[in-house]
Amino acid sequence: MEYPFPGFTPPQLEGKIWWFSFHQTPDIPEALVEGKETMYLSWFYHNLAYNPSAIKQTDINEYVSHYSAPGGMRDGFNYYRASPQDAIQNVNYSKTKLPMPVLAVSGGYIPFVGGNVTFNYVLYGMQALAQNVRGIQVPNSGHWIPEERPDFVIKLLDNFFRNNTK
Repeated sequence: MEYPFPGFTPPQLEGKIWWFSFHQTPDIPEALVEGKETMYLSWFYHNLAYNPSAIKQTDINEYVSHYSAPGGMRDGFNYYRASPQDAIQNVNYSKTKLPMPVLAVSGGYIPFVGGNVTFNYVLYGMQALAQNVRGIQVPNSGHWIPEERPDFVIKLLDNFFRNNTK
């Protein structure tokens, strides 16, 4: 859900996700963000959303309380730092595609690519990794799909798992 798979990033996203490179830089992000976690994280919650008001300040405060704990931001940045190795592994693993049904979900509104999008970049990556992929773009949602469209997500996942379990 709402994730460009390393090694299978569509050309439409290349060079548009500035924070991937920033977060991969050793030690600098931690130094620049320390003490400013609320401001830094709030930027993402507000600017990657279709409906920024869906992410309440109490929710942001909860996320910040964990990320501002010792090592919290470093752990978050390390997720991005692992992307180059993830890309290599994903390309190698793609030689044997996942056989189970996969649901590839992306938002229908991605601000950093200009707003409304016509491609599902999660589907793009998953088609390289799995045999049986169904893609859906969630209307009126940006990056934070569960927060912006919780009822939609519940129905979507319930339907997917109800129809794809033996």
